[in-house]
Amino acid sequence: MTFATLIGIVVPILSAVLTVISFVVLALQVIRYLDAWLGPLIFNVVNTLGTLVLTVLWVIFAFRMRAGRNWARTTLAILAVVWLLYGLFGIIQMLITFDFQLGPLVSQPGAIMASIELLMVLVAMPPFLVLAFLKPSNQYFKAASSR
Repeated sequence: MTFATLIGIVVPILSAVLTVISFVVLALQVIRYLDAWLGPLIFNVVNTLGTLVLTVLWVIFAFRMRAGRNWARTTLAILAVVWLLYGLFGIIQMLITFDFQLGPLVSQPGAIMASIELLMVLVAMPPFLVLAFLKPSNQYFKAASSR
């Protein structure tokens, strides 16, 4: 249960940090190279703010899960599956965008940050889901609900 809680706290915070850094890098590139920079900038502002809000909610739910709230575990499991699917979609989209060539991908800082974030999600969410529903976790939540 402790490792699942750790994943539930650390991964969203790292994801948010990478999203903010990616936003700054992309915003600087967009403003420098595009005449029509307002639309992409607004999209990235909304995306970054949304990520920060979801990160705060995720961490709150992770602490509630640690306190033995089964509803928080269920909510985080649903969010983890959605996040995992989003990560898979993002990686596939990025590979399609770069014609499955890693050379152009690694030459762009924003793409590197996004790749790291997406790969982190793909690596962290399956163990989180497994750990959150192992037998010891189920016993933990059962014991917490009887208190």
